[in-house]
Amino acid sequence: MLPVAKEFQGFFLLITLILIGFYFVTGLPNYYLWGLWLLFLLFIRDFRREIPPIPQAVISPVDGRILETIETQDPFLNRLTTRYTISQFVWGEFNVHSPVEGRVEHLWVQNTEKQKKCLAFCIRSDEEGDVVVEIELNSPLQHASTHIHPGERVGQGKRCGFAAMGCMVHVYLPKTAKVVGQMNDKALAGRDILANLISLKNTD
Repeated sequence: MLPVAKEFQGFFLLITLILIGFYFVTGLPNYYLWGLWLLFLLFIRDFRREIPPIPQAVISPVDGRILETIETQDPFLNRLTTRYTISQFVWGEFNVHSPVEGRVEHLWVQNTEKQKKCLAFCIRSDEEGDVVVEIELNSPLQHASTHIHPGERVGQGKRCGFAAMGCMVHVYLPKTAKVVGQMNDKALAGRDILANLISLKNTD
Protein backbone atom coordinates (compact mmCIF):
# COMPACT_ATOMS: atom_id res chain seq x y z
CA MET A 1 0.00 0.00 0.00
CA LEU A 2 1.25 3.47 -0.83
CA PRO A 3 2.23 5.56 2.24
CA VAL A 4 -0.31 8.24 1.30
CA ALA A 5 -3.72 9.19 2.67
CA LYS A 6 -6.38 6.82 1.35
CA GLU A 7 -8.50 9.74 0.06
CA PHE A 8 -5.71 10.63 -2.40
CA GLN A 9 -4.29 7.24 -3.42
CA GLY A 10 -6.15 7.02 -6.73
CA PHE A 11 -5.38 10.62 -7.68
CA PHE A 12 -1.72 10.23 -6.67
CA LEU A 13 -1.35 7.08 -8.78
CA LEU A 14 -2.95 8.82 -11.77
CA ILE A 15 -0.57 11.79 -11.52
CA THR A 16 2.42 9.44 -11.23
CA LEU A 17 1.39 7.50 -14.34
CA ILE A 18 0.87 10.75 -16.29
CA LEU A 19 4.37 11.98 -15.38
CA ILE A 20 5.93 8.64 -16.31
CA GLY A 21 4.03 8.62 -19.61
CA PHE A 22 5.14 12.19 -20.34
CA TYR A 23 8.77 11.16 -19.83
CA PHE A 24 8.52 8.13 -22.15
CA VAL A 25 6.75 10.13 -24.87
CA THR A 26 8.99 13.21 -24.81
CA GLY A 27 12.18 11.82 -23.32
CA LEU A 28 12.41 14.99 -21.25
CA PRO A 29 12.56 14.74 -17.45
CA ASN A 30 10.47 17.68 -16.23
CA TYR A 31 12.12 18.45 -12.89
CA TYR A 32 9.60 21.17 -12.11
CA LEU A 33 6.67 18.76 -12.38
CA TRP A 34 8.49 16.06 -10.42
CA GLY A 35 9.26 18.66 -7.75
CA LEU A 36 5.55 19.41 -7.46
CA TRP A 37 4.90 15.66 -7.32
CA LEU A 38 7.29 15.37 -4.38
CA LEU A 39 5.64 18.27 -2.56
CA PHE A 40 2.23 16.66 -3.11
CA LEU A 41 3.58 13.38 -1.71
CA LEU A 42 4.81 15.18 1.41
CA PHE A 43 1.41 16.82 1.77
CA ILE A 44 -0.58 13.55 1.66
CA ARG A 45 1.91 11.20 3.32
CA ASP A 46 0.58 8.65 5.81
CA PHE A 47 3.14 6.57 7.66
CA ARG A 48 2.30 3.96 10.25
CA ARG A 49 2.10 5.09 13.89
CA GLU A 50 2.81 2.87 16.90
CA ILE A 51 -0.26 3.06 19.14
CA PRO A 52 0.54 2.89 22.89
CA PRO A 53 -0.89 -0.28 24.51
CA ILE A 54 -2.98 1.62 27.09
CA PRO A 55 -6.73 1.04 26.55
CA GLN A 56 -7.91 4.01 28.64
CA ALA A 57 -5.52 6.48 26.99
CA VAL A 58 -6.77 9.39 24.90
CA ILE A 59 -4.45 9.71 21.89
CA SER A 60 -3.76 12.94 20.04
CA PRO A 61 -5.95 13.06 16.90
CA VAL A 62 -3.51 15.25 14.91
CA ASP A 63 0.15 16.20 14.68
CA GLY A 64 0.69 19.50 16.44
CA ARG A 65 1.59 21.37 19.60
CA ILE A 66 -0.57 21.68 22.70
CA LEU A 67 -1.53 25.32 23.24
CA GLU A 68 -3.63 24.96 26.37
CA THR A 69 -5.57 22.64 28.65
CA ILE A 70 -8.55 24.22 30.38
CA GLU A 71 -11.88 23.42 31.98
CA THR A 72 -14.66 24.81 29.81
CA GLN A 73 -18.09 24.14 28.37
CA ASP A 74 -18.41 21.61 25.58
CA PRO A 75 -20.52 23.38 22.90
CA PHE A 76 -21.51 20.08 21.30
CA LEU A 77 -22.66 18.01 24.30
CA ASN A 78 -23.43 20.90 26.69
CA ARG A 79 -21.28 19.62 29.56
CA LEU A 80 -18.36 20.82 31.62
CA THR A 81 -15.20 19.29 30.19
CA THR A 82 -11.44 19.36 30.10
CA ARG A 83 -10.44 20.75 26.71
CA TYR A 84 -7.13 20.36 24.90
CA THR A 85 -6.36 22.86 22.15
CA ILE A 86 -3.79 21.68 19.61
CA SER A 87 -2.27 23.80 16.85
CA GLN A 88 -1.78 21.49 13.88
CA PHE A 89 1.63 21.52 12.21
CA VAL A 90 1.49 23.38 8.89
CA TRP A 91 3.58 20.72 7.10
CA GLY A 92 1.72 17.67 8.39
CA GLU A 93 1.24 14.80 8.43
CA PHE A 94 -2.37 15.83 8.03
CA ASN A 95 -4.06 12.57 8.97
CA VAL A 96 -6.73 12.47 11.69
CA HIS A 97 -6.65 9.56 14.14
CA SER A 98 -9.31 8.39 16.56
CA PRO A 99 -8.39 9.45 20.12
CA VAL A 100 -10.09 6.44 21.72
CA GLU A 101 -11.62 3.11 20.85
CA GLY A 102 -15.40 3.13 20.85
CA ARG A 103 -18.63 3.87 19.05
CA VAL A 104 -19.12 6.96 16.89
CA GLU A 105 -22.09 8.83 18.35
CA HIS A 106 -22.28 12.11 16.41
CA LEU A 107 -20.86 14.09 13.50
CA TRP A 108 -21.11 17.89 13.14
CA VAL A 109 -20.08 20.35 10.41
CA GLN A 110 -20.63 23.53 12.41
CA ASN A 111 -19.96 24.81 15.90
CA THR A 112 -23.38 26.35 16.60
CA GLU A 113 -22.05 28.30 19.59
CA LYS A 114 -19.44 30.14 17.49
CA GLN A 115 -21.36 29.86 14.20
CA LYS A 116 -18.17 28.65 12.52
CA LYS A 117 -17.53 25.91 10.01
CA CYS A 118 -15.82 22.87 11.45
CA LEU A 119 -15.68 19.11 11.37
CA ALA A 120 -16.40 17.50 14.72
CA PHE A 121 -17.18 14.01 15.90
CA CYS A 122 -17.98 12.30 19.20
CA ILE A 123 -16.76 8.84 20.15
CA ARG A 124 -18.12 7.05 23.22
CA SER A 125 -15.26 5.01 24.61
CA ASP A 126 -15.55 1.58 26.17
CA GLU A 127 -15.00 3.36 29.51
CA GLU A 128 -18.32 5.11 28.74
CA GLY A 129 -16.68 8.51 28.41
CA ASP A 130 -17.56 10.77 25.49
CA VAL A 131 -14.60 12.30 23.64
CA VAL A 132 -15.31 15.06 21.12
CA VAL A 133 -12.80 16.18 18.49
CA GLU A 134 -13.42 19.54 16.80
CA ILE A 135 -11.37 20.68 13.79
CA GLU A 136 -11.86 24.38 13.14
CA LEU A 137 -11.95 25.48 9.49
CA ASN A 138 -11.23 29.19 9.66
CA SER A 139 -9.68 29.61 6.21
CA PRO A 140 -10.63 28.60 2.64
CA LEU A 141 -7.23 26.86 2.50
CA GLN A 142 -8.21 24.54 5.34
CA HIS A 143 -9.99 21.26 4.72
CA ALA A 144 -11.19 18.35 6.81
CA SER A 145 -12.95 15.09 6.00
CA THR A 146 -13.69 11.79 7.70
CA HIS A 147 -14.84 8.36 6.59
CA ILE A 148 -16.41 7.34 9.92
CA HIS A 149 -20.18 7.39 10.48
CA PRO A 150 -22.46 7.38 13.54
CA GLY A 151 -23.10 3.87 14.79
CA GLU A 152 -19.82 2.29 13.72
CA ARG A 153 -16.88 1.38 15.92
CA VAL A 154 -13.42 2.81 15.50
CA GLY A 155 -10.16 1.65 17.04
CA GLN A 156 -7.94 3.66 19.36
CA GLY A 157 -5.36 5.63 17.37
CA LYS A 158 -6.69 4.39 14.03
CA ARG A 159 -6.74 6.75 11.09
CA CYS A 160 -10.23 8.13 10.50
CA GLY A 161 -9.83 11.22 8.31
CA PHE A 162 -7.75 14.02 6.89
CA ALA A 163 -7.33 17.67 7.93
CA ALA A 164 -5.11 20.40 6.49
CA MET A 165 -3.49 22.76 6.85
CA GLY A 166 -2.57 24.35 10.15
CA CYS A 167 -6.02 23.77 11.66
CA MET A 168 -6.88 24.50 15.28
CA VAL A 169 -8.09 21.29 16.92
CA HIS A 170 -10.00 20.98 20.19
CA VAL A 171 -10.39 17.73 22.12
CA TYR A 172 -13.19 17.75 24.73
CA LEU A 173 -12.77 15.13 27.46
CA PRO A 174 -14.86 14.04 30.45
CA LYS A 175 -14.02 16.30 33.39
CA THR A 176 -12.77 13.25 35.31
CA ALA A 177 -10.03 12.50 32.77
CA LYS A 178 -6.47 12.57 34.11
CA VAL A 179 -4.37 15.07 32.16
CA VAL A 180 -1.04 13.81 30.78
CA GLY A 181 -0.01 16.15 27.95
CA GLN A 182 1.07 19.65 28.99
CA MET A 183 1.14 23.05 27.31
CA ASN A 184 3.82 23.38 24.60
CA ASP A 185 4.22 19.59 24.37
CA LYS A 186 4.55 18.18 20.85
CA ALA A 187 1.76 15.70 20.12
CA LEU A 188 1.86 13.16 17.30
CA ALA A 189 -1.40 11.70 16.02
CA GLY A 190 -2.07 8.06 16.86
CA ARG A 191 0.92 7.90 19.20
CA ASP A 192 1.16 10.52 21.95
CA ILE A 193 -1.14 10.45 24.99
CA LEU A 194 -3.17 13.52 25.97
CA ALA A 195 -4.98 12.05 28.98
CA ASN A 196 -6.28 8.88 30.60
CA LEU A 197 -9.99 8.17 31.03
CA ILE A 198 -11.50 6.98 34.29
CA SER A 199 -13.91 4.10 33.78
CA LEU A 200 -17.43 5.05 34.86
CA LYS A 201 -18.22 1.38 35.26
CA ASN A 202 -16.14 1.31 38.43
CA THR A 203 -17.76 4.34 40.04
CA ASP A 204 -21.00 4.60 41.99
